[in-house]
Amino acid sequence: MLQTLLDAPVVIPVTLLALGVCALGALVRPRLDGAVVLGLLAAIWTRVNQPVEGRVLHAWTADRGFTEADLVSAAALVVVAVTLVRCARGLAHRRAGGVASAR
Repeated sequence: MLQTLLDAPVVIPVTLLALGVCALGALVRPRLDGAVVLGLLAAIWTRVNQPVEGRVLHAWTADRGFTEADLVSAAALVVVAVTLVRCARGLAHRRAGGVASAR
């Protein structure tokens, strides 16, 4: 059942759109839940990107490697890391008695 859903032609564009929107949202307003959702979308992308993988950039074994399409997941994970760092800094700033947000 799940494999049939992942094979639907609409899954790739919807996943890419969700990744982009979530990444922009995480960069504009860093929140923990946004980072978690973006990490999950990056994991989903690695499962559905087979039709658009492109060239193999690095091969680990004969049938496993890092492809051009995997760069999307890598970029999303970088945004997750940046978001988590920004969330941690904001939390530390609030605990130190700083202003929560500038309005």
